[in-house]
Amino acid sequence: SIEQLFYSVEKKFGQRFVFRALGYITMAKSGLTEVELEDILSLDNIVLGDVIVATYLKNPLRISYDVVARLREELEGYLIERQVRNVTLMVWANRHLHLIAQKLYLSNEEDVHQMHSLLAEYFLGAWSGGRKKIFTYDNNHFTSMNISQHKSPPHQQATEKATTDKYSYDRQTPEQPWVFQCNLLEPDIFFVNHRKMTELVYHLTRSGRTDDLMFGVIMNFSWLYTMIKIGQFDKALTDIDLA
Repeated sequence: SIEQLFYSVEKKFGQRFVFRALGYITMAKSGLTEVELEDILSLDNIVLGDVIVATYLKNPLRISYDVVARLREELEGYLIERQVRNVTLMVWANRHLHLIAQKLYLSNEEDVHQMHSLLAEYFLGAWSGGRKKIFTYDNNHFTSMNISQHKSPPHQQATEKATTDKYSYDRQTPEQPWVFQCNLLEPDIFFVNHRKMTELVYHLTRSGRTDDLMFGVIMNFSWLYTMIKIGQFDKALTDIDLA
């Protein structure tokens, strides 16, 4: 059965990793690219902690691309490619698979809320440009691995328990502008960030991040200007109504 397949994949790759990876693909409005999934999992402290404990990563700040590639290969025929605006997205092959994945991996409301929030942060570009995200872990384990650490300010550590420590890392995720400019001297020549356009409002709404929705999108001149330039002013009004 499909459930048995998923359980075997969990045993092979680790339950938390599979729960989050397949959960993110399932909850995304139109699927995710392989690179997006790698970036998003690298922002997820629960996944990072689990993978780091299980393996000796070459780069503790990132989920390795080959892990995502192997997961996709393991689910070949179940996860398929869909071309949307020249971007290759991973989606479930049919609605039945989507519903089973939803039941298995998106049944906990607290987890779902947290995951929508993380997807919103990713498409906002909240952790891009060298901005560091705090990671809490068991200090003894990291000491044994001899991993290079960048400690948080002392006042942030004071509230931590003796068995854990907090460190901030640049997760190396990309900027997420509304448009990509080819030449700053020719502002009318640009490529729209359709992935951000498609996913951001959806995840901000689902995670209840009303301030980010209001100031990052609805009252953001760049968003409104982009929607007008690409002839989607009516959709902009619809998004405002839905918000």
